[in-house]
Amino acid sequence: MQPQILLAVADEERRLIYETFIKNERVICHTVSSLRDVANQAARQPYNAIFLDMPLMVKASRYEKSLVEDALHAMPNARLNIAAKTQKIRMLISWDDQDGAHTPEEHLRYCCEQLPKVAPICNRVPLNLNAVLSCSPDMTDAERTVCIDFSVGGCFLFCVNDEIALQSTVWIRLVALSDPTPIASTICWKREWGMTSEIPGVGVRFDVMTPQQQAEILSLCRGKLKK
Repeated sequence: MQPQILLAVADEERRLIYETFIKNERVICHTVSSLRDVANQAARQPYNAIFLDMPLMVKASRYEKSLVEDALHAMPNARLNIAAKTQKIRMLISWDDQDGAHTPEEHLRYCCEQLPKVAPICNRVPLNLNAVLSCSPDMTDAERTVCIDFSVGGCFLFCVNDEIALQSTVWIRLVALSDPTPIASTICWKREWGMTSEIPGVGVRFDVMTPQQQAEILSLCRGKLKK
């Protein structure tokens, strides 16, 4: 099966440069013009990697960036830019598991060697909710925090706790819910404090919750989407 790259770029001239680079490596390039389109397309079709134009990322809102967070943590990806004088492509590789790729060509070849994936569906809303986070089901040594991006399946929590590890189980109490039962959740990805200019924290998947909590969370998300 021929490798496929999902490319996001709005500018026409930049699109032509990127597409020529990708297609020269005999790779299928599917181009979209927004991060919302990236989230929608990556959830429908398997891709070997996602490439994002740097100016598109800079102009995107925090909410737009949140739409692609899960997809970018699920598969190889990179941010692309073009040198003004030489028109050569520069690449900022943001995929942790890339192995020894130092040039755009090497990283593209690396991506093509990976199995194509469909990104997890994520209908996030920019909803801030007070929360309590603990590594124990009885909520001992809990820390107060806040949800920043929210969905029926999980959320992004502000967190600077170095002891919380990837794929570990945590328990979350959402203060806004009438049912205070801690929600068993899994740490899917982590943004360390000081590593980027973005808010540090963890992306969590809700694993076990009560029917009442499910109904309330769905209602909160629907209410926010209608506004």
